[in-house]
Amino acid sequence: MNKNKKILHLTPTDIRYDSRIIKELKSLEKLEMATILAFGIDDDEGHKYELKPMPYVRTFNLISKKINFLPRPVKYFLNLLEAIVILSIPAIKYKPQIIHCHDTLYLPIALLVKMFCKSELIYDAHELESQKYGQSVLLSKTTLLIEKISWRYIDVLITVSPSIIDWYQKNLGNKESLLMLNSPELKLENFDAISNNYLREKFNIPENCKIFIYLGIIGKGRGIDLYLDIFQEPEINSHIVFIGYGEYTNKVQSTSLKHKNIHYHSAVKHDDVVEIAQSADVGLVIIEEVSLSCYYCLPNKLFEYAFSGLYVLASNFPDMEKIVKDYNLGIVCSVDSESIKKAIIELEHLKIDRSTKDLHELSWSSQSDKLINLYKGLLNH
Repeated sequence: MNKNKKILHLTPTDIRYDSRIIKELKSLEKLEMATILAFGIDDDEGHKYELKPMPYVRTFNLISKKINFLPRPVKYFLNLLEAIVILSIPAIKYKPQIIHCHDTLYLPIALLVKMFCKSELIYDAHELESQKYGQSVLLSKTTLLIEKISWRYIDVLITVSPSIIDWYQKNLGNKESLLMLNSPELKLENFDAISNNYLREKFNIPENCKIFIYLGIIGKGRGIDLYLDIFQEPEINSHIVFIGYGEYTNKVQSTSLKHKNIHYHSAVKHDDVVEIAQSADVGLVIIEEVSLSCYYCLPNKLFEYAFSGLYVLASNFPDMEKIVKDYNLGIVCSVDSESIKKAIIELEHLKIDRSTKDLHELSWSSQSDKLINLYKGLLNH
């Protein structure tokens, strides 16, 4: 079959290290009627691992990203202007039938391409974009303004939790929407490739101590300080392993040198996360309520823990609590030191059920099928 349909993905992130976009692109490779092109930006963050090259991914360098002395909103505006100049012409020349825009910043570019090419436009909001943690009031309002201006031209909204879909529908208007969870891509043939004792052996953790694991960005709003304080308490018998990188990495590493039950593991490839996590007992998903986006989140590590067979300790936020309870994944608690400590001590004495659960609806295979069906409908239309 001739691949006469064209799909273009646009993102201000570095696709090579953006697991959600990579999974989506791999899923779309199954569309025999279409060719794919994806434009991303080099983030120059010094990642410690390289991923397999994807021939249809083009990574651009923005000079304006290297200007660090300007206020954040000004820098974002310059990034957008430069990106419009660099990306718009090759995007329009490509003449895509579908533009899949990730994040708000590049919606103006997507609208420009849609105007010239009469494309269908998918807006993939990886979180509640105008209510993200760490944004200034000005940036938050600008983000919402871009979304409001773009909303009538967007054909489909994709996002990561039911509450975020509800927020967009209520605040911007009804729109065809697709829920795509941040589920891991499982390599079933390698599911048992890493010994269940990997972390225990690597950090010499005694058999009578449970292993709690934290995966992801080691930074603000993710409970890092809470974990470090709690696992220094004499009542805690368990060990905690942090896997990832971020602004608090040095703090975690220095603390691990002083406390034998606190450990740091460098970031690993997305494909290896589930296998390594299998060797822990409990996965930690304590997200702090530092923004509405965080409150409505369904983070990828929740699903990585679930498919690793771990018991989960999560924040008692609406979407996370529903997933944890509906699929019997673990327990939730309030986001304060006393509640988390109490829950950890409770889990230390709990015989954890590691039996297999039916999690197909949460799997990336299920999310992938939904995405492919959406594309088939848009391409046929």
